[in-house]
Amino acid sequence: MVETTMHAPTRTSGAVAQPAEQTPLDELKASLRKLLATLMDRAFGLALDKVEVLAGKLDEVAARGGLGLNALLGGVRASLQGRNPIWGAIKGAVAAMSPAAKAALIVALVLALLLLPLTVVLLLLVLIVVAVWAAVRAGSR
Repeated sequence: MVETTMHAPTRTSGAVAQPAEQTPLDELKASLRKLLATLMDRAFGLALDKVEVLAGKLDEVAARGGLGLNALLGGVRASLQGRNPIWGAIKGAVAAMSPAAKAALIVALVLALLLLPLTVVLLLLVLIVVAVWAAVRAGSR
């Protein structure tokens, strides 16, 4: 069995004697450090809570914001990552589309590719007609 002995505080002229290494100024400094650490911990905790609330609100806006907002956010995100913001905006807009809208977009793109030769021929015919009309008009003056 280990015997422990308790020492009574030494009294000098009616006051409790302080240990030689712990002065009242050191105690004050230690208390102020603890207070500052507690204040910083609480301040950072409140700031982090506010950031989390803001991030949640931005997620909600992005989820129900529609094509325009998602395109804007996609473009900003891509530009912050050093990529092409236009491609990021396109990806953001497509991501916000419903599956039916995505299917309609794919069908429209396929039709545009299939009809591209016809469109080019029609455009060339229009340009020929405009050139002939301009030549006739210039010759009649």
